[in-house]
Amino acid sequence: MGHNPKNKKGQAFRKNKKALEGYMKYSGMGVQMALVIAAGSFAGLYLDKYLDSKPLFVVLGSLGSVFLALYLFIRQLLAESPPKDQEEE
Repeated sequence: MGHNPKNKKGQAFRKNKKALEGYMKYSGMGVQMALVIAAGSFAGLYLDKYLDSKPLFVVLGSLGSVFLALYLFIRQLLAESPPKDQEEE
């Protein structure tokens, strides 16, 4: 029998689509992390300007937002990971 070139194209398309979905998911998570960190840093800058307490709130906002961004990232990873199969007893 002859081979079907359309079938190979379909398989390649599905493989590329799956890879693209993975890239999109993780790049979206990276953008979310960057936005959370930027928001925390700018909030710290605003509070430092408003309260005239130079580096205090920038440092606190930046560090707090980094921890928040990591927490959100890990939570999303754990939510999207497939559950482990329970061993049969």
